[in-house]
Amino acid sequence: MKKYRLLYGLLIATCCFLSACEDILDKQPPGALSESSFWQTQDDATAGLTAVYDALETPRGNFGWGHMGLLDLFTPIGHPRDGDRVAFSAGTHDPSSSVASTLWRTSYRGVVRANDFLANVDRIDFDQTLAARMKGEARFLRAMYYYLLVDNFGDVPLFETVPTVEDALAERSARSEVISLMKGDIDFAVNNLQDSYSGNDVGRATVGAAMALRVKVALLEKDWATAATAAEQIMGMGYDLLPNYEDVFTVENENSEEVIFDIQHIFMSDAEPGGRAEKLFAPRGAAASGWTWVQPTLFLVDKFEVIDPTPTYVQEDPRIPTEIYEHFEGRDPRMDHTIIRPGAHFVEGSGADVIHPYGLTNFQNSQTGLQARKYVLEGPGVSLSNNSPLNWIIFRYSDILLNYLEAVAQRDGIGAVSQNVLDQTINKVRSRASDQLPLYTAGSITWDDIYDERIRELAFEGWLYSDMKRWGTLEINDGNPVLGLAISSDEVALSTNPLYVSIFETPKNYLMPVPQNERDINPNLSQNPGYPE
Repeated sequence: MKKYRLLYGLLIATCCFLSACEDILDKQPPGALSESSFWQTQDDATAGLTAVYDALETPRGNFGWGHMGLLDLFTPIGHPRDGDRVAFSAGTHDPSSSVASTLWRTSYRGVVRANDFLANVDRIDFDQTLAARMKGEARFLRAMYYYLLVDNFGDVPLFETVPTVEDALAERSARSEVISLMKGDIDFAVNNLQDSYSGNDVGRATVGAAMALRVKVALLEKDWATAATAAEQIMGMGYDLLPNYEDVFTVENENSEEVIFDIQHIFMSDAEPGGRAEKLFAPRGAAASGWTWVQPTLFLVDKFEVIDPTPTYVQEDPRIPTEIYEHFEGRDPRMDHTIIRPGAHFVEGSGADVIHPYGLTNFQNSQTGLQARKYVLEGPGVSLSNNSPLNWIIFRYSDILLNYLEAVAQRDGIGAVSQNVLDQTINKVRSRASDQLPLYTAGSITWDDIYDERIRELAFEGWLYSDMKRWGTLEINDGNPVLGLAISSDEVALSTNPLYVSIFETPKNYLMPVPQNERDINPNLSQNPGYPE
């Protein structure tokens, strides 16, 4: 959906919830829009709904749907460079964490906007079928924003209407109550959304998007039967994998048959900037002039299977020794579409075709010695700082296929997974990645096979943090050593000295702390277990 610039200031009643509020002026200028003057026409309804979508885009450096890939940095696959993100990754964070506070704030911004739309749209007299669809979109989006809240904080304040001043002191509602509202929103969305759109409406929430969220909520509750049923229904809706894995993350293939729901971005638009996530992923020399926040680890590299034990390669840089080439070459090709590793080429924004690491501008910005390639555009003029044309994909088909496999294996037992299910899901995903990857047969697949396939397929797309909490695989008794490369002025080596050891303390780290700045405003907000009061 081509986003329209927000045409009206959010009303005071919309903005009363803690620091999730939008900035408002003390005085309203003459001629400004107000509660009574705004909700008059179908165009007003469209602008109001656009504001709900607009909250998906996350402010620079914040956490939320627009930057959901950053959540994977709190798993062993990545390192988040610096700031209190590193404390969060290491397990030493506290309630002052900006990770928690920005995720809370951006999520409630979306909830408040959705509630404002739902409270006012019926004041407008226009086509009722369209009105029902638009309410379905708003309720789907409200459930999306609440998903991030319940997955990361557990119990949270629940608002079904526009918050009032009194609501600023609301207590946390039980997680189950919030999920109950989400399920109602999803049901309404499924019954009122369209299967697809055309023209400027491409990118709006569809029935498939609502069904994908139903899968995710069911997995959150470990309701395997519901997750399997919803995923299977999506598999009958006409979605499919693109022939080539690397094509999924290109401008040319946006809104393809693999994409179920994404955040739409416009490049070089006078109305608004494009996407911001590429800035966080990209190396400094890329057209996006990146910050290199997303730094892959050797843990991730070693998840990509070796499919050619005697690969052929050219040692183009003598500072990269043979043993380094042999560690990276011959692996599942998804690795080279996910990371930039020693010996790999990258075309910078200047147009220079360089070899990683020494040719890459400011390669030292990555403390693991590895860089992200997924969601990074190569070459000159293809992107700008904080203005990327790439849509951010939230739900895609391969994710749902692997969710279906997991849900069926949990529901029926992993030993009972049929060959048909394997061929529809994990074997289909692996066949797309490479015809050299071995396929699974009934009775042979393990839980590690299922978990590792999701890591290979979905690294840095934002779902692995939730996945690994669900799987219990973040609980490593002695911690997870964060390892990368040791790069000197004349040689690259595999590092044996971890940057730090990440500790996942249970049950504490299954939830984020309720932000201290929110509790300073609202003393009725209780803290999650294990964090200081």
